[in-house]
Amino acid sequence: MDKRKIANKLVKDRLLAALIEFISYKEPSKVTVTELIEKAGVARASFYRNFKSIEDIIEYGITQMAERYHEGRGALEEDFHSRELMVYKFRFYKEHARLVLTFHQANVNTSLLDIITDCEISAHGDMPAASLEKYELYYYSGAFYNMMLCWLESGTKETPEVMADEFLRLGQRL
Repeated sequence: MDKRKIANKLVKDRLLAALIEFISYKEPSKVTVTELIEKAGVARASFYRNFKSIEDIIEYGITQMAERYHEGRGALEEDFHSRELMVYKFRFYKEHARLVLTFHQANVNTSLLDIITDCEISAHGDMPAASLEKYELYYYSGAFYNMMLCWLESGTKETPEVMADEFLRLGQRL
């Protein structure tokens, strides 16, 4: 990666970190560009070179999280019944809990459920509209999202392994 791309990524990451800090106590729509660039320690021109709006920073954060998910997943086969994959998912979202909870609590326009569903579609492929399998994908995505979010909000008292086992146990009952 060339120096310019590295510098732009650093600017983007600093702006994202500043926004996450603001969102913990302030609605994203109330955060100004001036506040954001001051907290991030970047120039206004750097902000506008990388983003058009604060919402673009949120999209950047979500995209970064999705990319990390796929990179870390490696060669794990995408299967809703795989314990190894479920453990990975719970570990991943525990590691990114602050980002997930911050965006959830801020009620940002981009739904976290959409991110999780998009990760599943990316792994399984976009299914034809007439495919019954697509309902299973959406069912498991929604169930996982709600269980994961409840777990994160409760402080992740259970281990990712325990959560994976419980998710799979519940899936067998249905």
